[in-house]
Amino acid sequence: MRAKTFVWLLLALLVGVSGIRVGDARADDVMQRAQARGALVVATAPVPGQLPQAAQDSEGRYRGYDVDVSNEIGRRLGLPVRFVSPGWNAVIAGDWKGQWDLAVASITPTESREQKLLFPGIYRFDAATLVVRKDNTTIERPADASGKRIGVRKATTFEDYLHHNLVMYNNPNAITYLINDPQIRTYADREQVVNALLTGQVDAIATSLALAEYDIAAGKPLRTVEGFLFIEPVAVAVDKSDPKFAQQVGDILRAMRADGTLGTLAEKWFGIDVAGLVP
Repeated sequence: MRAKTFVWLLLALLVGVSGIRVGDARADDVMQRAQARGALVVATAPVPGQLPQAAQDSEGRYRGYDVDVSNEIGRRLGLPVRFVSPGWNAVIAGDWKGQWDLAVASITPTESREQKLLFPGIYRFDAATLVVRKDNTTIERPADASGKRIGVRKATTFEDYLHHNLVMYNNPNAITYLINDPQIRTYADREQVVNALLTGQVDAIATSLALAEYDIAAGKPLRTVEGFLFIEPVAVAVDKSDPKFAQQVGDILRAMRADGTLGTLAEKWFGIDVAGLVP
């Protein structure tokens, strides 16, 4: 990814995306509701077992980078955090009706998602990569996957990329398409995507580099293909009903970036500062 693309993402997303205009929608006091229940409810881990992002252990406890970020946001708001896993489609659909207060669920802001959600701030960047079975000798770079069967989770930026219609905030020049005419296979969750690759139903999958590396470290016979497909921002999401709360969360995220908290948590879970601008 070219340096100027990173600069554009940093400026457009950390400044522009975080600029929530108070008064854009009917006020729904999220903080008042959270204080009344005694906890901030955070939607996370839309797909179970997605470390280093988020996962539940055998006792139902949440852990991971998204979890630590959520707990810190709650701490700075003066509230303990209660986690829920409503599912990916429910999170990105918006109109949460007060079931949860914000989502820290590895969501990439897009133009269509902005119609349903507010994105008060970016809390990390993620590299999209192509993954193949370890014994695959025919796909050494993304272009080699042209015309091949590629698996992705449905309704993700990975699927948009394969369809050649991924837009990063109305900036088409931020994306270079390296794979032509793939046979796209979509699945309901990431576990199904990985299983399709392991069982030979697809030739490759497009996924997060962090998740791919976690799979490999866990012993799955996979390898990443050299070169990123694209680098995307990952944001906290808030329902459109309370832009004032979104502004408050955005201020907290900017403070967490400025004081090094996001970077420290990122290094804990990813080994590198994925919250910062990685050249």
